[in-house]
Amino acid sequence: MSRFTIGAVVAIGALALTAPTAALAQQPTLQFDRGCYTERQDMGFTGAGYTPGGQVDLLFARPLDPRAGFTTYSDAAGALTGSTVADAAELLLEKDEGRETIFVTANDRTRIDANQQPPESQFGSSQFTFTRWEGFSPGRYVPGKRAPVEIYGWSFAAGKVAWFLFRKGSRTVASVKVGRLDDECGDRAARIRVPRGLKPGTYRVVLTTDRQLRDRYTWRRARVTARRPAVAAAAPGMRAMSRAGEPLTSAFGGLSVG
Repeated sequence: MSRFTIGAVVAIGALALTAPTAALAQQPTLQFDRGCYTERQDMGFTGAGYTPGGQVDLLFARPLDPRAGFTTYSDAAGALTGSTVADAAELLLEKDEGRETIFVTANDRTRIDANQQPPESQFGSSQFTFTRWEGFSPGRYVPGKRAPVEIYGWSFAAGKVAWFLFRKGSRTVASVKVGRLDDECGDRAARIRVPRGLKPGTYRVVLTTDRQLRDRYTWRRARVTARRPAVAAAAPGMRAMSRAGEPLTSAFGGLSVG
């Protein structure tokens, strides 16, 4: 699987802007298989109308900000079929951004280099939302009371039912249904009711869509107390949980294409 660096993007992104001197070609098309993605999630794409067997450079950008790209080739009919993966959210987002629209152009290198077609026939374009994925929960729970939890950007699990687990070691002591994640970016905010039968103590609390914990999930250490604590003695409140269930980080940065 090849990797591509942001440093190669400036050359990829250039489009010819001269007037046509040959018969007009139809504008190519580009589509992605989802409207929202996060890091380490396959981003499938298709397209048509490119030079048959020609080089096509895909450029991923925020407005006026090229971020990453790679080169592929159309088939004998001028069609594109493939997928790519962003190894890290920082490839497409700024450090302080949680979510942004990413604009993609698929540049027909043959037409650009020949300089004989109008700009609109030299590239296809599309866009999608790219998001970080996080889970948030408090650090203290009271049996029978409600507590806020939030799932943000779990596009890899969009449409699935999420659960909040209370675990001791490798055993799930109790599980609470959070609800169904939305179909686009996989968001959900809810107030769960803490099971009444939970004994006071320290637990590993987990947000997941797979109660066997085979997929990505978030977790943190938290305490269950018999009664709601006084404000002055309250444990840390709602905060981001640690992430787990990811593949090992690649030794390379950039977008990979398969």
